[in-house]
Formats: sequence, structure tokens, C-alpha cells
Amino acid sequence: MSTITYDFTGERFVVTGASSGMGRQIAVELAEAGATVLAIARRGERLAELSQQYPGKIVSGVFDVRDSGRLAQAIKKFVAEHGKLHGAVHAAGMFPATPLRAYDDTIAREAMDINFWSAIRLIQIVNKKTNSEPRCSNIIFSSISAYIGNKANFAYSGAKAAVQAAVRSIGKEISQTGKRINTISPGWVDTEMTLNSIEEGTSSSKVLDPLLLGRGKPEDVSGMVLFLLSDRARWITGSDFVVDGGYLMGGYN
Repeated sequence: MSTITYDFTGERFVVTGASSGMGRQIAVELAEAGATVLAIARRGERLAELSQQYPGKIVSGVFDVRDSGRLAQAIKKFVAEHGKLHGAVHAAGMFPATPLRAYDDTIAREAMDINFWSAIRLIQIVNKKTNSEPRCSNIIFSSISAYIGNKANFAYSGAKAAVQAAVRSIGKEISQTGKRINTISPGWVDTEMTLNSIEEGTSSSKVLDPLLLGRGKPEDVSGMVLFLLSDRARWITGSDFVVDGGYLMGGYN
């Protein structure tokens, strides 16, 4: 049981990548804290389970987050029915292998589109005056890969580094009404995506060696996300927050 609790009663958020992993954990914790959440993902059956588990608190948006038209429509409908947004979290992503000598251009571009461009589209749509409240807090998932550049993952690492650079710029644009934007850079967290990457050979099991505090779980990251969404973080913007179990400290030294 957590020693820190949040009260988001009456507040509204949108979370992408909400059918699994860290996106799902964030949507659940927001709902349990009293918020109403527009949960977006491609897997409808998993979103349906969430909506049934949290009736009236989690609203499903079943589509590919890269579809900016459907994204805009879903947010507009949610705002019309529930009210303007207090925050947004882009947790959707993909982690493909892109070795320089043999990468697939289509896959590399897809990684950039999901990890970077769809995040920018989300932030653009959410932060329209008609869609969000003043002091709206926005969070995009980056990664420690933006710092270390994992071997054979240049597209993923590049997209996550681009996210951090974009956020520093966007933060200056949206600050006039107290709106904020930050990034989270998780280390290795056991999710369906990361575990599949080891099974499929996208990642080596050696990536786990430098973890000083062991492998992470989604709830090891979600606490920082909820803090940044809360009014306790109202003086924080344009920053990246590393939550990596000590990975960047180099447990191999």
C-alpha cells in the first residue's frame, strides 16, 4: 500500500497506451484517485475490461493513436460529455530493432511516428483552449535510451531524445496560462513490450545487468507521473525525470 495518495476528484485526463503496461497503470491509479480518464489504445477488449472495472471513470477510445483525426474527435467528444482536460499522458510506444546495417525503413519511421509525432499531435490537440483547463499538465514518455543509445535501437533512441528536445520548446509556448509539460525517462520496467523485446531478440538480457535496484514494475514509475499531474508540481515544466532503478549510475562499475 502506498504511503502517498492523490485526490483527482472532478478532474479529467487522457492517457494513451492505456491497454497495458505503464499506460494502464496510470489510467487505473487516476481512476482510483477520483479522476475521469479517456483511455486510448488499439486493443478494445483490454480497454473494455478497464471500463467495466471502473464504470463511469474510464472511457474507452479504441483506435491507433497515430490517427490524428480520430484522436481529435475522441477528445472533443470526451470534453463535451465530461468537461475540459486537466492533463494528458502519452505512454503509447513501440520498441523495434533497427540495426544500422539491416534496418527496415518502414519500421524505423513507424517508431518515430508512434513515439514522437503522435505525442506531439496529442499535446497540440489537448492544449487547445477549447479542450483543456488552464494549468493543464502534459507528460510524454521518453526513455533512458535517449541518454545511452541502446545498440541496434537508433530509431527508438532518436525518437525518445527528440521528445525531450521538443518538450523544452513546447513548454515555453504553453506557459502563459500555467500549462506545463514534462517527460519521464523510465529504465527497464517489466511490461509486455519490454519482455517481448527480449524474447524476440530486440533486447539482450544483459540490459538488466546495471539495474542497482532490480527490475521495475509499472507502479514504480506511475507515482512520478501522478506527482507531475498534480498541483504539487505546478512550478515544474520543460524537465525530464529519470526513474530507472539506478541504471544510469552504472551498476556494472
